Amino acid sequence: MARRRSAPRQFNRTDRVGELVREIVASELERIGDERLELVTITAVDVDGALEHADVFYSSLSAEEEGRTDEVAEALEELRWKLQQVVNREVRARRTPQIRFRQDTVLASALRIDEILRDLGEQERAIDDDGGDDDGGDGGAPGTSA
Repeated sequence: MARRRSAPRQFNRTDRVGELVREIVASELERIGDERLELVTITAVDVDGALEHADVFYSSLSAEEEGRTDEVAEALEELRWKLQQVVNREVRARRTPQIRFRQDTVLASALRIDEILRDLGEQERAIDDDGGDDDGGDGGAPGTSA
């Protein structure tokens, strides 16, 4: 029965540590104020069960639009050790996960899907406006006249 209790507690602990790491990294990035990282959002942190690694997911739509994703990744990698030191200092645990940055593509993918759906809706409206006359007209072929 003790084993059943330990598994859910470990899962909850990784979630708590992940959220704490997310808050620490986000506030530290804001404090640092590196202009390469303007409008970069820390979206999530995934901590493994052994608390060895923490994948820190980030998103920066403006950098994607401007073609600066490599610059953002490089800036985060340059600051990784400094951020790791802050995480090590502020997380109260026997083991502190080693952070590594991963680009979060979920938001960009969701925006792309939204754009595609919007375009499809506009195309459908254009078809309805141009040739979608279903009022039982003459039924003749287009371009023919009587």
